[in-house]
Amino acid sequence: MTGILPQEESKNIDMNLKVVLTVLFGASIVVANITAAKLAWFTLPVIGEVAVPAGFVAFGVAFLCSDLLVEFEGRKYAHSVVNATVLAMVFGWILIYIAIYLPVAPIYEAHDAYITTLGQSANIVLASIVTLVVSQHADVRIFAGIRDRTGAAYRWIRNLGSTGVSQFIDTAIFITLGFALFPFIFDGDPMWGTALLGTIVGQYTVKLIVAILDTPIFYAVTSAIKTTREAH
Repeated sequence: MTGILPQEESKNIDMNLKVVLTVLFGASIVVANITAAKLAWFTLPVIGEVAVPAGFVAFGVAFLCSDLLVEFEGRKYAHSVVNATVLAMVFGWILIYIAIYLPVAPIYEAHDAYITTLGQSANIVLASIVTLVVSQHADVRIFAGIRDRTGAAYRWIRNLGSTGVSQFIDTAIFITLGFALFPFIFDGDPMWGTALLGTIVGQYTVKLIVAILDTPIFYAVTSAIKTTREAH
């Protein structure tokens, strides 16, 4: 007798889902930190002009994936994925800096651009790592906590609530550490006062808009996954 039993097919679907969400989460975090070298520029009502690291799009995908991981794989697994991604991020920065300091070929003329794109300052790298640990674990805990209280209903509350709060945590910690505290400690040029607060508010506003826009995507993906599981 050939073919795959329904139970085995269901297990394969669950395993594929877990792998895909895990890989997408890790890839989004890595890409977000690389693409953050570029500043995007927006003009928002009331707030005005805001400069936001271009990695905010990839970070939005990461928060969506972490919510989906908690929804379908549970809090414990989602926390383990965050921890593994932190290690991958640290290892990735080590490899990047090794590549930067390797001897440069005489015919290679783009080394300065290479450094500008990939060679983030120590302040930014440290701030990124700390922020990732705190904000992503917070997102998992908040999402799971809301789900425990509401059950399977009100998906938009746990998706938007967890992402909205954790994105604020992410923005506040990263900006404060990367542009104020660490530069102050390591003899840099720290940002304080209204400039610091304005940067946090402006960047968080853009990220909150992304969080609102990804709620329909969360609904669509969760509905599709549940339908597929029920069919098998």
